[in-house]
Amino acid sequence: MKNLSVLLAFFFSYQLSAQECTDYFKLSKGLKIEMVSYDKKDKPVATLKSEVIDYKPVNGGFLLVYDTETYDTKGRLLAKGQASGKCSKGDYIADVRNISSDMIPKAADIKVNIDGDKMVYPAGMKVGDKLPDATINIASTLASGMNLISISATIANRKVESLETVETPAGKFDCLKITYLMNTKMKLLGNKSLSCTEYLAKGVGVIKQEQFDEKGKKQSSMMLTKLEK
Repeated sequence: MKNLSVLLAFFFSYQLSAQECTDYFKLSKGLKIEMVSYDKKDKPVATLKSEVIDYKPVNGGFLLVYDTETYDTKGRLLAKGQASGKCSKGDYIADVRNISSDMIPKAADIKVNIDGDKMVYPAGMKVGDKLPDATINIASTLASGMNLISISATIANRKVESLETVETPAGKFDCLKITYLMNTKMKLLGNKSLSCTEYLAKGVGVIKQEQFDEKGKKQSSMMLTKLEK
């Protein structure tokens, strides 16, 4: 279950873009980002590293490619691979189906399938804007075909709430604060609703995320810890 939580964190942190995207995702080739994921007690769970390795024109926009690695708290590699995002007419589009299976923590005889809708960050975002909804579906099975865990998450009520200054170990950033609701359905484990917040900094993307339960108690978070341009 912990690995699946890290995987969801992966998706919501893969908000990188090429230089023709909205200002919040204007990232240059060679940019390196490190984020640490924390549990409800602010204890580190995993470290996510990514590096922009290429971007190229595609269908009137730009396709960004970046390498990714995830490590546990002891520095052991959990997963690595490549992912991509697309810029189109100034919007940044993160597609969950672009997540490589190489990025999913491996286990013997287990297969993981991911699909879902695109996560769109429009050009010219401003306070008060409502953003498009999205979905993500994760299903794991044994090689024999036996179903294990399936997760379906709906991201709704996305809204740009405010402009805020956020301090991280990598520095201070002026950010857009975006909130949304994430409703998850997990086979055998029941349903769960989370209130989520993310902070976007120009030229960096997401630098902080938090998730709260229905009672307002923090369940997990992620924060930028290192940045190399």
